[in-house]
Amino acid sequence: MKLSIAVPIHNMENADFFLVRLIKSLQKQTFQDFEIVITKEGRMAENTNAAIKKCKGEIIKILYMDDYLAHPDSLKMIVDIFKGGWLATGCVHDNGDGKLFNPHLPNYDGIPNGINTIGSPSVVAIENNNPLLFDENMSWLLDVDYYKRLHERYGEPTLLDDLNVIIGVGDHQMTHILTDEKKLMELNYLNYKYANRTQ
Repeated sequence: MKLSIAVPIHNMENADFFLVRLIKSLQKQTFQDFEIVITKEGRMAENTNAAIKKCKGEIIKILYMDDYLAHPDSLKMIVDIFKGGWLATGCVHDNGDGKLFNPHLPNYDGIPNGINTIGSPSVVAIENNNPLLFDENMSWLLDVDYYKRLHERYGEPTLLDDLNVIIGVGDHQMTHILTDEKKLMELNYLNYKYANRTQ
């Protein structure tokens, strides 16, 4: 098996619609040597870690339940260009009205002050060799923390300049759910964690 799709699911509005949309995007893929690992265990970081730990493929592709693959060659392009370590693809966004917007291509610039230039974890694939796990103390900035640690382990990501994933946006996202106070607490935690490290 070449690829594992790690899909952490949780209770959210329109959850059934999101999951069906994701599965349909997988069924359309030209590359079919993959397994789907679905978990529902605790908060987002814990749940994503549970999925990662169960993956058996050589490459682990993270795909949150409200996101989906953009075109039939999405997985094939990832597998074709993957060089080990980690890979990030481009994405476009979907707020549910049928129109895609805000195309984004990833770059890595050290993630200063919690600014995410990679994108959602759904744009990331990692090698399945003692895979790096998410910090379970975090909910909002878990992605930027993860990218910092991936960079520490592997160096720069392989960048796939393809709008490969569609990110579902809306009120269900953590950025809209968490209070400003909790966001500030996470930012302070992140800054403290990396205070003595170089970017």
